[in-house]
Amino acid sequence: MTLRIVGVAATIAVALLAGWLAMLSLIHGDVALPGLSATLPMLRLDYGVSLLAVPFLALLAFLGIAVALWSGRRGAPLDTVLIAAFTASMLVVLVARSVTSFFLAWEAMSLVSAFLVVAHHEQRGVRRAAFVYLGIAQTGALCVLAALVLLALHAGSPAFAAIARAAPALAPGLRTTVFVLALVGFGSKAGLMPLHFWLPLAHPVAPANASAMLSGAMLKVALYGLCLVVFALAAPGPANWGIALVAIGTFSSVGGVLYALVDHDLKRLLAYHSVENVGIIVIGLGVAQLGLASGNAPLAALALTAAFFHTINHGLFKGLLFLGAGTVSETEGTVDLERLGGLWGHLVWTAPLFLIGCAAITGLPPFNGFASEWLTFQSLIAGWPAGTAAVKLVLLASVAGLALTGGLAAACFVKVFGVVFLGRSRREAPARAPVRERFDLSALGLAVLAALCTLFGLVPMLAVAPLNHVAAAIAGAVPIPMPALPVLPATLILLPLAGALLAALLAAQRGVRRVPTWTCGSPVTPAAQYTATAFSKPLRTIFAFALLPERQRVYEFGPSRWFARRIRYRTESRYLIDEAARYFSAAVLRLARRTRIVQSGSLRLYLAYALAALVLTVALTR
Repeated sequence: MTLRIVGVAATIAVALLAGWLAMLSLIHGDVALPGLSATLPMLRLDYGVSLLAVPFLALLAFLGIAVALWSGRRGAPLDTVLIAAFTASMLVVLVARSVTSFFLAWEAMSLVSAFLVVAHHEQRGVRRAAFVYLGIAQTGALCVLAALVLLALHAGSPAFAAIARAAPALAPGLRTTVFVLALVGFGSKAGLMPLHFWLPLAHPVAPANASAMLSGAMLKVALYGLCLVVFALAAPGPANWGIALVAIGTFSSVGGVLYALVDHDLKRLLAYHSVENVGIIVIGLGVAQLGLASGNAPLAALALTAAFFHTINHGLFKGLLFLGAGTVSETEGTVDLERLGGLWGHLVWTAPLFLIGCAAITGLPPFNGFASEWLTFQSLIAGWPAGTAAVKLVLLASVAGLALTGGLAAACFVKVFGVVFLGRSRREAPARAPVRERFDLSALGLAVLAALCTLFGLVPMLAVAPLNHVAAAIAGAVPIPMPALPVLPATLILLPLAGALLAALLAAQRGVRRVPTWTCGSPVTPAAQYTATAFSKPLRTIFAFALLPERQRVYEFGPSRWFARRIRYRTESRYLIDEAARYFSAAVLRLARRTRIVQSGSLRLYLAYALAALVLTVALTR
């Protein structure tokens, strides 16, 4: 119990510090923090708060407090301490202002998150997921380090301020190399396709509060790194960067939601939706880069505001959904959609709060997902008139992809909420009725996130106004004004409510006739309910070109009266991109096993490694 209290208190303290630093930067602009000098200039540790980090610090504050509250009631006590360390490492990444301080914090963040992923290391699948995650994390870290070192060598200083001042003089080839390295390094950490495949492996095996921080915060910290390189350290970039970002973002948003739609593991499904929403954020960043490259600073500011707003919104509703999934897992012992149902009967607080998260992630008014996606659409449309033929084609494809993403996301979460919380339980009747959920700290954590999702949807200017200030500082101009943004248009709120009220009045006037459910004369059982597989089958057929042929997995259960084991088959979808990624990860693991030869156990050899590293460091930093 003491360990849990320490972890919760530390997480809240770090979250409050992040919020205070965000407010400090909004008021005073860039703020320097105490650093640490070193004998070698390249190893100095500089810290400070820039306006670019403000949205990410605010998200870390909101999400950290909510996750800490949920962890006060649920999850393992040790996990709460690791969550606090994880939150602190992300905070240090956001305030790092030199290459060395950034990379050390980046590696600390990766290491602590790996401990969270491998929390249940006794399971073979968990260990495999951790190995894949570490492989991707270290590959991306090498790309990040290479990009930052190239910039530092060009500037002659590891300080981000000096690198930004020297950035306009970068050679085009070096600038493009840095962008590609940053896109691979930060994009793999953020979960952009096709480097996303660690997410659906790591999220299902990590604790729920860890998944909420991984998806809600860490992916956004990776996007912060990408923004730092694109808009500061390697700026100004060409229009090709924007085209690449919009195309990759569109591909990730459509692919992520499609794979989520046909999946039946609740946490893995939410992981694929993280791929989708990261893609939406990158679309906004791409449009911003197009605006800067074409000299349209107001468009760039609008797109940055949309990207930053969706960054915060995704962290809020994805944290809500992952924590809700954690409550379901602890209560039912599973997150398999085919085994869940009728949970609203006893999860009386989690169910309606989870419903708010479902509505927010699908972009339905009056919740925050609608407001930020609407701003993203507006930025795409505003960039159309002045674009070249290639830009117009990419923007048109992105608008179509974003619209398709919204429709598929709505279908996915109708499936999720209907299958999990409505209907009747699909499991055998327990010996005693399940305990009705009480409003405790875990429900309070969900309520905080649900309230923020609703507040930023009803009054988006509470978030958009400070984000406009941040975007204007980066782009050099105020964003294009958007009509009817201070408060969500009343018609979007009142029309659905009026329709529901009218339906209720008509039903009351005509009388409601209740009859038993008809199942062709057979007894009504939970097996007659619509399953997640049946719900997604039509769309799975339509988009079969993006999937490999289904395979059947055998499940054995229960001895029958003849002492034989009955067999049940369930079809599982395989994903084309993930199958290719699986071969890649297997190749990386084989390479890692073969490189064990360098670990001979000889102390002399290890001292030689250290001496070689020292000589190389001195040679590079002279």
